[in-house]
Amino acid sequence: MRKYGNFKSKNSINREPESKIQIHLKPLDLMRYWRRIGILSDFIGYFYGFSFLPNVPSESMDMKNSDIVNSISTVFNELLENAAKYSYDKKADIEISLIHRGKTFEIFVSNKTNESNVTAYEESLKEIFSTDNLESLYIEKLETNENDPHRSGIGLIMVLKDYPVEMEVSFESEGEVTTITSHVIYFTDGFPQS
Repeated sequence: MRKYGNFKSKNSINREPESKIQIHLKPLDLMRYWRRIGILSDFIGYFYGFSFLPNVPSESMDMKNSDIVNSISTVFNELLENAAKYSYDKKADIEISLIHRGKTFEIFVSNKTNESNVTAYEESLKEIFSTDNLESLYIEKLETNENDPHRSGIGLIMVLKDYPVEMEVSFESEGEVTTITSHVIYFTDGFPQS
């Protein structure tokens, strides 16, 4: 198993979940109806937004414009888009687990892919997690990947630089098939103090 990431606070997630949702999707459904990714992401943002904004009514503009709702939606959207794009078998499940523990929200997204997708994605992750300056890398990627933004890692860089998240991506190969699992810890009250 190969892993890339920036986990520092894994100890803070050892408590029992207060809420857990598991979802199984087919990449084919998401690729055929790309808008489903945004709809599901918004749903997850609102669903968990209630946990972190308990005194805000769902119909109020405060809930609709909430930073926490929008950022959970954005982070989840990016992970789901990557899983749909990089799944080699469009009928193999994308497995998702969403876990609320206190002031953390965890997202696990797993998909199966082939060697050519793994190579490209792994190179991108090595670059992202070895840089000292995500902002510079983001700007560089914007400038150099104008023609092919889908293979650049721009979305993951944006998530890592703009949101209070830690991330780990693991690759587990079995024969010609590799399972990629992205694990994100979203800290709803900002990054924990080290």
